Amino acid sequence: MGPDGVHGAVGSGVALAQQLTMLRDAVAALTNVPPESLEVGEATAAHDELRSLCDRIRVFSARLLSHVEADGRWASSGGSRTFPEWVARRAGASVGTARREAALGRALTEDLPATRAAAGAGRISLEHAQVLTQLAPTSDVRRAVLASDRTDRNEEFLVGAATRMGVDDYRRAVRRWAAAVDEAAHEAEHLAAEAKEYLYVTPRRDGMDVQGFLTAEHGDVLVTALRAMTGVPAADDTRTPDQRRAAALTGLAHLVLDKGLVGGGGALVRPHISVHVSWETMQRLDREHAEHGDAAADGHFGTGPAELDDGTPIPMSVLARIACDSEMTRVVFGPASQPLDVGRSQRTYTGAMRRAVVARDRHCQYPGCSAPPTLGEVHHTRWWGRDNGTTSVSTGILLCWYHHKVVHQRSLAIRRSTDGAWDFRRVDGRQLDPPVGSWAGESPHEGSPPGAAAVGAAPGGEPEAPKPPRGSPVDPDVHGTPDVHGTAHLQDELPLAG
Repeated sequence: MGPDGVHGAVGSGVALAQQLTMLRDAVAALTNVPPESLEVGEATAAHDELRSLCDRIRVFSARLLSHVEADGRWASSGGSRTFPEWVARRAGASVGTARREAALGRALTEDLPATRAAAGAGRISLEHAQVLTQLAPTSDVRRAVLASDRTDRNEEFLVGAATRMGVDDYRRAVRRWAAAVDEAAHEAEHLAAEAKEYLYVTPRRDGMDVQGFLTAEHGDVLVTALRAMTGVPAADDTRTPDQRRAAALTGLAHLVLDKGLVGGGGALVRPHISVHVSWETMQRLDREHAEHGDAAADGHFGTGPAELDDGTPIPMSVLARIACDSEMTRVVFGPASQPLDVGRSQRTYTGAMRRAVVARDRHCQYPGCSAPPTLGEVHHTRWWGRDNGTTSVSTGILLCWYHHKVVHQRSLAIRRSTDGAWDFRRVDGRQLDPPVGSWAGESPHEGSPPGAAAVGAAPGGEPEAPKPPRGSPVDPDVHGTPDVHGTAHLQDELPLAG
């Protein structure tokens, strides 16, 4: 480089240093202005201007990084294997943030001159520029289209679209553009995305950590299913949307297992969770449920908690909910822990009994909830241990998974009144009233066609379980077999709801 070039470079460096000093002073003065001293209109206008200025500064900053990376001398400093690591160490930023900024600078410098000019002048936002740099110059064919004179698809066309669209709509538009101009690359990207799919389910001290990645269409299937499972929350449901989605994910697994939608052809026992529980703990659960109260404050260390297969202990409220409608296997152990006897008895609501409960209740009977039967299970309103193991329709109530958990967590007592309505009582005896505006307490059958079959018809056309009149004690002669559980193992016929 000649003397003039060197002088020009030095002069530019001096000018930049002076401008940075001025900018630093301006920022210091600006941030000393108390926001609360401004009118709302002034604050809004100032925010818009600052956001635009920050976007322009960050575009220039990314271009500076591109220049430093291309020079290559950063690698001789030692201590960093990659350029993003070098940037992150100097700036105190994350490597991911540094990688995205460096990628933005490279794309603006090498492939997107029109985007660089528009973002640098503030005509499009930084986010619009990031969308373009991430999605547009991603194959040789797309780069060629960007640089072409085809005004219906080149870079100028995409920059013009950025000035008219919000970022979310613009991202969808650029994705469509990328798929249309290079179908082969789009197919290859899809295969690469499928290869990246994963799901980690990692045990933690207090639960399970779930992390994963899905392709766009698989993610859309999951989101759609979660939305369907989540539904409209009951009036007393105070969970956040994230909490309700987490419960919906558990509900999806719950539904698949309950309906036997997976597994080998004629399997009699579907793959559900197993809970190991001592006879003493089951007796304690029986007593506490009968007393309609919480566990004693001093605990019951001697009885030991119920445990999952891997030894994870579960709370008594969870055990109560699982035991409420599950299949049990009795295992009697000898003094050396050798199994001496294995017995099996079923005390869950199945077949005709479950259909009859569903036919009568139609939806979750918790005050204010209308979740359909597919999202619920049958709760024993009279603890089966105290009733000698009797499982009958008259003592069963349809509850959604969420409110079944609530009933056990709050130790709510449920009884059916003479007019057929369900009466929910708190531990202190107070009635749990329906939320304002709910239709709980009305007949679940009002508005149904007269004489309509409640569940379905047999091959001959006769209904399997006709709808019982309101208030009648529906109790067909189908009962669970009374059983005495000297159990050390409980096989849950229902998956653990979230």
